[in-house]
Amino acid sequence: MRAPRPISRRSAFTLLELMIAVSLLLLLVGVLSQSLRSLARGTTYADIDAELRGSGQRAMRAILKSLKPSGTTTVGGIAFPGLFLDGDAQGAYSTSAHPAAMKSAVAGDPDFGPNREIVFVQPADADADGRPDIDAAGRLVWSGDQQSYVVVTRRDGVNVLERRTNGGAAKPIASHVERITFDDNASSGFEVPLRSIRIRIWLRKTDETGAVHRAFTESVVKLRNA
Repeated sequence: MRAPRPISRRSAFTLLELMIAVSLLLLLVGVLSQSLRSLARGTTYADIDAELRGSGQRAMRAILKSLKPSGTTTVGGIAFPGLFLDGDAQGAYSTSAHPAAMKSAVAGDPDFGPNREIVFVQPADADADGRPDIDAAGRLVWSGDQQSYVVVTRRDGVNVLERRTNGGAAKPIASHVERITFDDNASSGFEVPLRSIRIRIWLRKTDETGAVHRAFTESVVKLRNA
């Protein structure tokens, strides 16, 4: 029988090269995996940010559409629009009252502060022809239904902006609304023109990693009889 050939220096060097190559390959795979995870997180973050911005813009369009026909007026001895904080609608506006929404923002956050919600009326349209009713004297007839925009917390803990009619018949407008404010000339410190309303919406969502995403939108609308 032949004696086994000793491992040559070249064979040992080749084995060492293989081990180094495997180590480098594993390192490269790790770096690549980390890069892919970072890319996936970046894509997710961008998707959430785009979702919040789109939701805020859609909500603003819906609000403007409903407030433009409205006006500063008195119906049944009640002055409209009316503003109230965190669901605390009182007196003639009490049908719009609701429990205050939960807050995630803390002092120092750009979206920290109370919700200033609104109750308003729109022109009557008894024949549902899409045109406001006019009385015999040519004056606009106002509906007695109180419309409101409020922020409430769902059972799953998500804050939702709703439009309500007489405190009920809620229509969801946007989710993940951290804060909303409606300001008139007085509540804004005379920053908003008379018979106009400034709307500000802050949206906030925390992703599965705990990162906080925010969006903000603002607009001013002149009421119909301004």
